[in-house]
Amino acid sequence: MALILKSSLFLYLLVLIQSGYSTVSMAASYNPITHQAQTNLTEQGFSPGTLDGVLGKGTSSAIKAFQTKTNLPTSGILDEATLQKLNIGVSVDRVNAIQDWRVLTKQADIDTLLTGNTAYTNYQANAAAANLDIPGLAILAAMNKSADTFGSRRAGQAGHTNQGYKYMSECLKTNYAPTHWSDLTLHYYCQMSKPRACYTYATSGKSTGVKLSRTLSYSGCATGKLDKAADFSWVTTHQPLVFQFVMFGQTHAFNHEQVQAVINGFYGVRNASDKAECRLKRPRRTEDPNDGTHCLVNKNMSQKLVGKGI
Repeated sequence: MALILKSSLFLYLLVLIQSGYSTVSMAASYNPITHQAQTNLTEQGFSPGTLDGVLGKGTSSAIKAFQTKTNLPTSGILDEATLQKLNIGVSVDRVNAIQDWRVLTKQADIDTLLTGNTAYTNYQANAAAANLDIPGLAILAAMNKSADTFGSRRAGQAGHTNQGYKYMSECLKTNYAPTHWSDLTLHYYCQMSKPRACYTYATSGKSTGVKLSRTLSYSGCATGKLDKAADFSWVTTHQPLVFQFVMFGQTHAFNHEQVQAVINGFYGVRNASDKAECRLKRPRRTEDPNDGTHCLVNKNMSQKLVGKGI
């Protein structure tokens, strides 16, 4: 009897261990480009199964079917030619060609964009605004302006302060809903250490007792009705349109290639594929890999990025 119990316990522990390894393995293989490809494949009538960002059998089969239909070699792999056919870019030299891929819209246009719910996109087939072009130069200019004000640049860059950089880099390690945001949203948000407090407290419920939507949080801070709204006046004075466009953008809304270009440009990364340079210049977010590949568009992350509504 004792032997049976020990054997059962051993098998139970083995199952737990295997389950744990399986979970870690699945998490480690999550890739935002794979996730975007799954969405695009589904939109075109190919079923990859669960949209989980993991290149499994279902996704590989969908890729093969897509490749066959588009006269590509049926490898089942997201190679460069397949990604191009899916309208997904992964080049590493885009950092030297940052541009306004989309002109920064006026307030009325942003209001329309938000009303139409097109800026809030999840990893779902036919999601509105998926792969949205961004006003790259405008966003980079806003990041530079706030970095100059709050000292959040990396060491060695003009205007760097230890306190500002510490706030920014620690913010990137936050466990507060980081998987709801694209890399651009999180890096832009984190390097504004002081004025974002009102917005953060409102969306987290810290200042209101209930979590407010991003739209209500912004309006409450902008009108001075919420806690720490006085500091938020810097945002409404210097970059109200950029803040709304970036912060209201959902995980899957922005073009991944353009996002990485702007972030790498801000931190001065010249070669995104150089692991040593990436480690030296660009701080990691919580979900980023720690092997120096976090500057790349096509990177494996530790957690799945998920969408979130308004």
